[in-house]
Amino acid sequence: MLLLVPVEVVVELGRTKMVLRDLASLDTDDVVELDQPMDKPLDVVVGGKLIARGELVMVAERMALRITELVASSGKST
Repeated sequence: MLLLVPVEVVVELGRTKMVLRDLASLDTDDVVELDQPMDKPLDVVVGGKLIARGELVMVAERMALRITELVASSGKST
């Protein structure tokens, strides 16, 4: 039964820190630079825990994620 419980899956593109003034002044077409290089794998996070890494791919007209690495519960790669 636990395998049927819905969970939120987050694919993290990157992070940045901004002061509230800059965040409040964002407008359409503004660019926010992230701390992650384009070629670095993206983190897949469930329940606040890293479970996998992957890369962006296109499937038909939609963006998708190809899993490239599973991460053990200890936080070390498998």
